[in-house]
Amino acid sequence: MTVSEYNHTVHQCSDDLYRFALRYSNFSAAAEDAVQDVFLALWEHRPEVRAEGARGYLLRLLYRRLVDQHRHDEVVRRAALDAPAEAYAQHESFELHDALSKALAQLPEQQRALVLLRDLEGYDYAAMATFTGLSEQQVGVYLFRARKTLKKLLEDYR
Repeated sequence: MTVSEYNHTVHQCSDDLYRFALRYSNFSAAAEDAVQDVFLALWEHRPEVRAEGARGYLLRLLYRRLVDQHRHDEVVRRAALDAPAEAYAQHESFELHDALSKALAQLPEQQRALVLLRDLEGYDYAAMATFTGLSEQQVGVYLFRARKTLKKLLEDYR
């Protein structure tokens, strides 16, 4: 990959990667850091990466980075269980967003990522299989299970 191809890839992919990272992490600083880290990794490995496959490479790296960060955050969260819970927002849209965020956070990492990739980013099963290393059938099964779990978790919101 040449420098101009790298610059073109950054220009083309940065918004999509940031949006995915933000929805996955719900924290803008973490999303910015994750996207910056994957672009740095692409820069360091650009001689080995083909320009045509750079988007998939970046999304795979970002997904793995976010999963690692989530695992780290989960350990920290468990250590801080004694901290007082934040008050719920009074406005209905904030409550819905909060309920959805909490429900997504309760899903296993892989299922949460699939829901975000499919329902929020609009990727097809083949692309999601490539990003996550699953087969298309596994993507379908995990996505079905995730949606079923989300429906159950959000029943209390109604």
